[in-house]
Amino acid sequence: MIRRFLREFMAGRYGFDRLNFFLILLGFVISILFSVIRIFFGRLIYTSQGAYTAYALLSYISYIPYLIAVFRALSRNLEKRRREETAFMSVADRWISFFTKKLRQYKDKEHRYFSCPTCHRTLRVPKNRGRIKIDCPHCGRQFFKRT
Repeated sequence: MIRRFLREFMAGRYGFDRLNFFLILLGFVISILFSVIRIFFGRLIYTSQGAYTAYALLSYISYIPYLIAVFRALSRNLEKRRREETAFMSVADRWISFFTKKLRQYKDKEHRYFSCPTCHRTLRVPKNRGRIKIDCPHCGRQFFKRT
């Protein structure tokens, strides 16, 4: 009965996507941050009336991402929510690919990675070969680096 009610209620609504997941995660991180501030600066916050008021108002900031996520999940404007998701993922994909590349380079123990001074492409060379001449295959620039 409850399952049927929820299925009918959510029919035609946008639902949950990666942007909503990010917003909920952001709200959680902000909540943890304000909890840590309260733990370490509790005396300062609770002894001054102005500081307590400012802290109380700022602590409500953590609810904003949650409210936006609920609004997006219950929205019936599907096209606008899809455009927001696409815009978010275009930015998020750049960050994800950057950190994935850096992690892969960090785990690679047999190569060193250098950036070409001219075209700024990332070049991979064998490690522990001393000072070597590196030829950029993209622009043809030659430079020396110690591996």
